[in-house]
Amino acid sequence: MLTSKTKILKLRVTAILLIAAGYGWAGGHFIPAGSPLIAYVFQAVIFLILLILTLGFFSVPASVAHAKPHARAIRGLNIFTILSLVINIANIVRGFTNNGANSFGSHNTPADLVPICIIMAGDILWLALFERKPATMLS
Repeated sequence: MLTSKTKILKLRVTAILLIAAGYGWAGGHFIPAGSPLIAYVFQAVIFLILLILTLGFFSVPASVAHAKPHARAIRGLNIFTILSLVINIANIVRGFTNNGANSFGSHNTPADLVPICIIMAGDILWLALFERKPATMLS
């Protein structure tokens, strides 16, 4: 039988996987060959931030006294998901006025909206598990 902490951990892992998969899909879709270097750098920075925060989240503290990096990672992921959600909502809003076939960003086609919705689903799932005081894995 799963405890509520185990269920929350599984849901958080699911949220991280959705966000990572969505950004991977979006990177492959929104950054075609020949794009400016800054587009690749931006995508790499998003992955790097997500990777660093996720590694901090998965680090198991040796004791409750060493649980601060885990709690900081959770706070960092909370901030990351809020910003990610806002950016992707703005991307959808921009898609309503983005008429150029080769212009940057969403055009609100199904091919554009699927990765955006996957990212947003992960963001919303993560934020739905928000705790006022992040618990450690040991407590």
